[in-house]
Amino acid sequence: MVIYLDVLALINLAMDYLLLLATARIAGVFTPRPRLLFGAVLGAVYAVCAVLPATVFLQHWSCELVAGAAMVALVFSECKGRLIRIEVVFALVSCACAGAVMALGQATGAVLRVNGMYYLDVPLRIVVPAALLCWCASGLLFRGAAGRDGGERPSVMVEIEFAGKRAVFHLLCDTGNTLCEPVSGRPALLIDRYAAARLFPAELVGVLNGLRADNAGVQMACLPEAWRTRFCLLPYRAVGQSSGLLLAFRPDQVQVQDGKTVCQLAAISADRFAGGRYDGLIGI
Repeated sequence: MVIYLDVLALINLAMDYLLLLATARIAGVFTPRPRLLFGAVLGAVYAVCAVLPATVFLQHWSCELVAGAAMVALVFSECKGRLIRIEVVFALVSCACAGAVMALGQATGAVLRVNGMYYLDVPLRIVVPAALLCWCASGLLFRGAAGRDGGERPSVMVEIEFAGKRAVFHLLCDTGNTLCEPVSGRPALLIDRYAAARLFPAELVGVLNGLRADNAGVQMACLPEAWRTRFCLLPYRAVGQSSGLLLAFRPDQVQVQDGKTVCQLAAISADRFAGGRYDGLIGI
């Protein structure tokens, strides 16, 4: 059988992207699309290398296992506390998709997999429906299922006012969130940078877009001079990380849904919470 490397690369690029996307949906984690595409490119490169005569040993199941685990680890590197769970989800989704493709191949007599790699030896109308079916079943019907610890967790609606703008945020109540001001000890809430963009004026949105987990100090220096007195750096500790800094701001007012005024400081996270189902965290 003649295998065209360009076709092999494109098919595995598309399939790996869908598998990673479904994994993110099931695990309930938010991952930027460029990162998913990067992982899919790595999977496509592996698929091409596996069929070359000099590297045919890559077709062994142990090599496939290591390659898949490495791809997931790179794509979901920010989810250190749940990486093993995500690895398992990816393995299950991959097995489900491979089984569906093999079943479809048996039913149609078409060759859809070659040496463990996805390959298109038939029209797109056969493989694409199989991939979409698996993605819909895993990514839509069970979206966020592996990311939940069982049942809906308590949450509150919080209204924040800043610089004349008001916005309502859906915050997850977290007993483990002990974030607070280091001097006064008053609790601080935490919202992601995407949610904060709804509250900030246009000249501050660019700073939010560049915020990452390790550059809060750099972004603090990038703030316009007129706004720097409204912001500060808030130290924190998290599981798997001894210490770090969060960019934080002082709202004009913070009210929870029952009308009580709470935290006077709001920190900004570079990452979304629970796959974007919540805008942030608040301690209880």
